Amino acid sequence: MRKIRKEVGILRFLSVDVGASGGKAFDLSYNGKKIQVAEIYRFPNIPVEINGIDYWDILEIYKNILKSLEIILQKNEIESVGIDTWGVDFGLLDDRGFMMGDPMHYRNFYKFNSMQRVLDKVGKKWIFERSPTQFQPFNTIYQIAEMKELGMKSIDCARILLGIPSLLIYFLTGQKAIEFTFATTTQLYNPKLKGWDNEMIKTLDLPNILPRIVSSSTVAEEIKLFGKKFKVVFPPTHDTGSAFACVSDENAMIISAGTWFLEGILSKNPIKNENVMKYNFANEGCIDGGYRLLSQTTGMWLIEELKRKWKVGYDELIEMARTAKPFAGMIDANSYDLQKPQDMELAIVNESVKFGKRIESKAEIVRTAFEGIAMKTKWSLEKLEEVSGRKMKKIRMLGGATRNKLICQFISDAANLPVEAGPIEATAIGNGLSQMIAKDIIDLDDISDLVRESFEIERYEPENSGMWQKAYDKWKRVVDRRR
Repeated sequence: MRKIRKEVGILRFLSVDVGASGGKAFDLSYNGKKIQVAEIYRFPNIPVEINGIDYWDILEIYKNILKSLEIILQKNEIESVGIDTWGVDFGLLDDRGFMMGDPMHYRNFYKFNSMQRVLDKVGKKWIFERSPTQFQPFNTIYQIAEMKELGMKSIDCARILLGIPSLLIYFLTGQKAIEFTFATTTQLYNPKLKGWDNEMIKTLDLPNILPRIVSSSTVAEEIKLFGKKFKVVFPPTHDTGSAFACVSDENAMIISAGTWFLEGILSKNPIKNENVMKYNFANEGCIDGGYRLLSQTTGMWLIEELKRKWKVGYDELIEMARTAKPFAGMIDANSYDLQKPQDMELAIVNESVKFGKRIESKAEIVRTAFEGIAMKTKWSLEKLEEVSGRKMKKIRMLGGATRNKLICQFISDAANLPVEAGPIEATAIGNGLSQMIAKDIIDLDDISDLVRESFEIERYEPENSGMWQKAYDKWKRVVDRRR
């Protein structure tokens, strides 16, 4: 239960959330009853290309983290700072702790055949039995294998591998560790062993350079910067882990809703069966040491690309979709042709033709995009229920897309379940809540109540479910034929 505090005042925590295109820093404050979160700084994250290979400008990211610390410390004392980022990518240190070049960008590994070479050697099931997560060509395991295949000296000379958030925490503190939620994205973590799978490392002839694993809310170190002392904490360092930290309801499908919709259910242990592997779902770690079984749906990326091409605002796009004819078109939101097309408008039109539907207006195009996201979300819900043997009672949406009332309603309609939407800045909030646990202010059991007490959660009830079910049945027949 929440601790009773004798001292009076506001406690502050800095949550730094770094994504693949930019970072944001938030002042999270707690007055003993509620938390508030305010953005204080944001910065771009622009990769650098050298001879056709993309690298993260990690020192620029670090410089901006220092800037965010300077901004908040000029005005206030803080208890701690936590950093979360995307998963899988890493930096390398030599035996004296010097960084060996900038970290490579995950998208490089779409160009290589490293995942298939590894699978040809040991088999997909062999890896899945040891590390039951999503198979992606950019997972840490395949990045390391490819660096060895390319003969990169850095991987041969490295003594420690640190994931991106761990690398940034190392810059601040000198501590070398990887936090649990990030470790589960590498496909080298074995849940049975509760640690790295050394048999996998040895069989694949990978270097033994993985550091110790720490739990979420572990204090890395107390440091002094800009004249003030504060602690550096490992929150759930994988950004999705921080977002999912805001909810502990095992009866809900949880969606971290943004450019991608990361759709999952909570489980104390990984869910492992043939269908999990068949659907390429991920078992990723959570703040409490449990797991989320995760499906991935293309989300607001579709809308962002239409917005960019048409040069219109989100409100206008939403109104266009609201007034357009329902189900004039259909798409599989996860279709390869929609992931990075030169022209999203044309790609959606062509995708809809595959479903036997010709779209006739811009309004129908954008509505088709919204409906496509909702249809794929219903598919994820069905498959997650199938592989887990559980029925969900509601959907909980977190993140930026919860501002969009239309997509929240569409998802409720498609799934025929109530949707609870909010908070918007779930990743920063989960990061800050983890720091509060490290400070011994709250327990894990307090999180859901504290989030509900502090932020508005909007509820949507399903409408027109019969119409949506009829459309979904047609959509699913086409999607199943294409699989």
